[in-house]
Amino acid sequence: MHDGPVLRTNIGDRAVDLPASLDGIRASLSEDLREEFDREIGSALITDVPLIAARWSLPQEARDEDEAMLQQLRNGDFSGFTGLDEPSPAGAGQ
Repeated sequence: MHDGPVLRTNIGDRAVDLPASLDGIRASLSEDLREEFDREIGSALITDVPLIAARWSLPQEARDEDEAMLQQLRNGDFSGFTGLDEPSPAGAGQ
């Protein structure tokens, strides 16, 4: 649980409360990650702050999973991904 405002989302199959303020995000990070967060958020264009804050509010394991998927795509491996013009896998969204 976080002090201050929270956002509720699902990660995997569980509901998770995320910090909903920059101070809350910063307080939820380890000391070494706070410095990285401060640098990134401090140098960001104001239009990018919501996306950066959303990413940093996620638990580390969710950020690691996102980074692994991005690296897979950067490596040209599109297995497991569905393009916008492709039909959804059977049962998706039901």
